[in-house]
Amino acid sequence: MSDFNGLLNTVTQGDCIDIMKQIPDESIDLVVTSPPYAEQRKNQYGGIPEQDYPKWSAAWMEEVKRILKPDGSVIINIRPHIKGGQISDYVLRTRIKLREEGWKECEELIWIKPDAPPLGSIKRPRRSWESLLWFGKTGKVYCDPKANGVESSRIGLQGKKGVGEYINGTNEHVKGVARCRDYVSIAVSNVDRSEYNTHPAQYPTKLAEWIINMLSRENGVILDPFIGSGTTAVAAINTNRQFIGIEKEPEYVEIAKRRIDEALAEKEGDQSSD
Repeated sequence: MSDFNGLLNTVTQGDCIDIMKQIPDESIDLVVTSPPYAEQRKNQYGGIPEQDYPKWSAAWMEEVKRILKPDGSVIINIRPHIKGGQISDYVLRTRIKLREEGWKECEELIWIKPDAPPLGSIKRPRRSWESLLWFGKTGKVYCDPKANGVESSRIGLQGKKGVGEYINGTNEHVKGVARCRDYVSIAVSNVDRSEYNTHPAQYPTKLAEWIINMLSRENGVILDPFIGSGTTAVAAINTNRQFIGIEKEPEYVEIAKRRIDEALAEKEGDQSSD
């Protein structure tokens, strides 16, 4: 099964649960995905009723649990909408449901969108961030927070001094690479704007790269069961990982494959010019 039954490094059209059944046990390093939101963009995905969303999520995550490595992670990009003047609770109920199913919620990371369009109610602040919900089969997931870190001359809390000493600059700092923060600011304008890419709900390739660099090793296998226009696959190629993509809609499968071909060609061109 070295080629994962032909699924490796391609996008397969179909239902994600059915396709994932072909993936060997404990073979996936990381899942990065943005599943269809509840009753949002019905024209593209049909929509999942809010009351059914936790059960639906638990079903596809149960198959992920089988194929995910013991130290693997799942990142779900999602944010609930406002309904009846308050935040819809389907995401909250989904998080609780997944915990009840045995998943460990490792952290909630935040994607800040500095150029977010003025969506949402005009009586509320502009919605300029989204959640990256981080789950693992155990709390001991692989993570390299310095993969996205930056050089700093103020590393860590040395000795037994406390936070106050760190903030006030009296702590004994050292130079090195600092861990990344639990948020990342990436402009929405970084999404693929190719004329042929008609997918309505993309996230930037740089966002997927940030996640992949931190939560997987080089040559690891990255899965996106709702890959849409193929952003996760492109990010995997750019970061020297392998990928498996699954997409229900044939139209988006063709877009994803075209983007993947372009990413591979660009990478080969870069390597030949070295």
